[in-house]
Amino acid sequence: MTQPGTHQPVEVRVVNDAEALKALGDPLRLRILHVVMGEPRRAWSVKEIAASLGQPVTKLYHHMKLLEQAGLIADVETRVVSGIVEHRYQTAQLGLQFDESLFGSPATRDASIHQAASIVDESRDELVAYLSSAEPNLDAVLLSKAYARLTPDEARAVMTELERLVDGFSANKDDPAHEGRPRTAVLFVMHPQLAP
Repeated sequence: MTQPGTHQPVEVRVVNDAEALKALGDPLRLRILHVVMGEPRRAWSVKEIAASLGQPVTKLYHHMKLLEQAGLIADVETRVVSGIVEHRYQTAQLGLQFDESLFGSPATRDASIHQAASIVDESRDELVAYLSSAEPNLDAVLLSKAYARLTPDEARAVMTELERLVDGFSANKDDPAHEGRPRTAVLFVMHPQLAP
C-alpha cells in the first residue's frame, strides 16, 4: 500500500505477461478497470465500484485481488470505517497496450486471443446498450468498417497514426478539466484477413 495521495499511475502499461493477461480476461474485471481508469486520480472503495457497476460488493473482492496482484490497480489507502477495514484503490496506469508478442508465444497465445475477443465483445455490448437507451445521441456514434489492400509500409503507417491518436487520448486522462465529463468508448481493430 502506498501513502494516501502519493500514488502516481504510469502513462501506459504494456501488457506482456500471462498474469496481467489472465486478469484482463474476465468481462467484470475489465469493467472494474474501466471504472478506476475513468477517474485516475480518485481512490475507490470496493463498495463505490460495486455501486457504479450495479454489482453486489461481495462479487467484486476476488476480482479486485486479481487486478491488484497483476499490478493493474493499486491499494492506495486503508482505513477503518465503522469497525471494518476499507481498502481504496486507484488505477496503476492511464492506458493499456498489449505487446504483440503475446499472440505468438505458446504460453500466452490462447489467453491473448480470448482477451482480444473479450475487448471486442465488451465494445459491442456497450454500443448495443447505448443505442438501446431511451435517448441515444446518434450524432455521437461513429461506426465504420473498411477493407483495404495495404503494403506492409502502409499498414505500419496506419498503426503509427492510430497509436498517435491513442497517445493523445491518454494524455488527457489525468487532466482535471476532463473529470466528470461523459466518457467515450473508442475501439480500433486492424488485422489481416484470412483468404476465403
